[in-house]
Amino acid sequence: MKREQDLLRRLRSLETLGEAVGAMKSLSAHHFRETRSAVEPARAYRSGVTRILARSGGALAAGGGGAGLLVIGGELGLCGGYNARVVAAGAARRGELGDGPTFSVGRRATALLARRGVRIDRSYGAPTSVRGITDVLLRVAEDVLESYVQRDLGSFEIVSSHFGGVGADRPGCVTLLPISPEVAGPGPAARYVAADRLASAAVREFLFSALYDLLLDALASEHSARLMATQTAEKWLDERIERLSRQLASARREASTQEMIEIAAGRRARRSAEF
Repeated sequence: MKREQDLLRRLRSLETLGEAVGAMKSLSAHHFRETRSAVEPARAYRSGVTRILARSGGALAAGGGGAGLLVIGGELGLCGGYNARVVAAGAARRGELGDGPTFSVGRRATALLARRGVRIDRSYGAPTSVRGITDVLLRVAEDVLESYVQRDLGSFEIVSSHFGGVGADRPGCVTLLPISPEVAGPGPAARYVAADRLASAAVREFLFSALYDLLLDALASEHSARLMATQTAEKWLDERIERLSRQLASARREASTQEMIEIAAGRRARRSAEF
């Protein structure tokens, strides 16, 4: 009886946990679909801004200082491997770049970088939905540009996860700054605004679009990793619940059999006493 109660208690606990994991899987799937649908339009917009930048002749020269680094990680749980891979790539790149400011997006990534001995100059909460990217983007873009100009940095790089499909995210590093004249290139004169104003606007829009694209890519990768994790957890729970259900049924049969044996033994004992 005690074993049956223990199995029943464990089974109910796993069923409750399964309901929670199922809810998280549904939420992850919703956010993943929303994020994935926005990836291609964001990449197309960034490509268009890059062409405008090239035609405007906008550029942002390299300074003589160190190299800045931005690491984009995750904010929520159930994707520890995702954050670990991004942080490992970020810490390795920070070591290769040497001195310079380090910015981090995502509380979990910030904590993991600190454990690796990387000094974080500025940290930000990571967006958890497409709508939340804009708030983070504005602060990160302004801080990156301000740090790059005021500290006369030679470059500013970003380590983040690049979305390649469900379960196919991979950390990568891209150089955001400088924007060299070779990349920008000369273009025709602007018709409606001064050329320098157009070039300045193109540079800023390029920074915004590039950062938005990278934040969106990272968010899609994070939701993909969380979706895979919840699917794996749900499968494990289903298998465990099925096993415990069989054990519980077996324990109940054993208890029923033992009860029948005891009843039969009691009857035989009473008959023997009567005779």
